[in-house]
Amino acid sequence: MSKYENRAIMSLLNMCNEMFRKNIEIRRITKTCTLLLLSGLSPYDIPKKIVDKCIASQKDDGGFIGNTDTIWNIKFLEFYPQFEVEKQRAINWLISNNGAESGFGRSKRDMHRIPVTGLALYLLPEIATEENLEWLESTWCSELNSLTYKAAYTILAFNKNKYKPKINENLIKETADWLSKQQEISGGFAPWLKHPVGENVYCTAVALIALISMKDDYYRETIKRAYDYLCLTQLKSGIWAYHEIEDGASWGLYALTQAEKFLEE
Repeated sequence: MSKYENRAIMSLLNMCNEMFRKNIEIRRITKTCTLLLLSGLSPYDIPKKIVDKCIASQKDDGGFIGNTDTIWNIKFLEFYPQFEVEKQRAINWLISNNGAESGFGRSKRDMHRIPVTGLALYLLPEIATEENLEWLESTWCSELNSLTYKAAYTILAFNKNKYKPKINENLIKETADWLSKQQEISGGFAPWLKHPVGENVYCTAVALIALISMKDDYYRETIKRAYDYLCLTQLKSGIWAYHEIEDGASWGLYALTQAEKFLEE
């Protein structure tokens, strides 16, 4: 484990404890913990009080507050087999609460969105249906080459589920090629190339993870440059300059761990 990963882990664990102490909404804590776990942290390293609070926050119908926090909480509970019943209740709520349209929005009343759908199908392939994947394909085709993070979530969902696009059989490769060309001179990614906001840890992390999921050496140089960007822009405290600090840092950590595995191969 690199010094960059160690810094991020220590900072994020401290933040989780501090957020818990301040009674910050549990969704921010469990999302952070899930990305820590996906980055290789042991479930035993997550304070029990956080797991208990997650379980206590589950509603009587099986869901949590909305779709996005329910998605993250389901993934979080995967690491704790003793809560299989609670996890399954949350899955049932997520599916039944979704409405008639395929795909997922942030809530039942929200329009269905690429980032929420892509995230759900990537983190929870057990809920992926052909209809949901086809919805993602047709929606991405209608917004083709719009935002880097939408491209990234689409690639991640398709590759995780070994989906073969119906509209354009080359869609995944073409999307990955477009995404790689959005890389800034710094090695980072913004919402799109030369976006006025500039590159940031979140866009870079999800783009990096998506390109790694291609399992193709063609993207090695892009991945290496994005990895170097994350290392160079990490603050000494272990975080990155990003508005919702723990969100940027947890995605940054996960991207670092995936990139190091890929680059070592």
